[in-house]
Amino acid sequence: MLHDLLVEIGTEELPPKALKKLSDAFTAGIVAGLAEAGLVAAEVHAYAAPRRLAVWLKSVPKQQADQIIERKGPRWQQRLTKKATPAKQRKGLRVRAA
Repeated sequence: MLHDLLVEIGTEELPPKALKKLSDAFTAGIVAGLAEAGLVAAEVHAYAAPRRLAVWLKSVPKQQADQIIERKGPRWQQRLTKKATPAKQRKGLRVRAA
């Protein structure tokens, strides 16, 4: 399912001469960040005013594709205490997201 996304920030007075450059940098950052997350928009429209920057992205996927992320920690023997209970170091080491 695809949705439109509007990202808008209000600012103090921006210099009119710098609006184009600031708007382009803001748009590029938003598009690059979403692309890195696997969310690519069909169309991108940038808007700039002295107190506002906005990016309107059309047809953005509702969510990322499923992925598996595995983080490795210390060996199993190092994760257990003498009573065979998980050590403090084990907490948060192996995370799997589906």
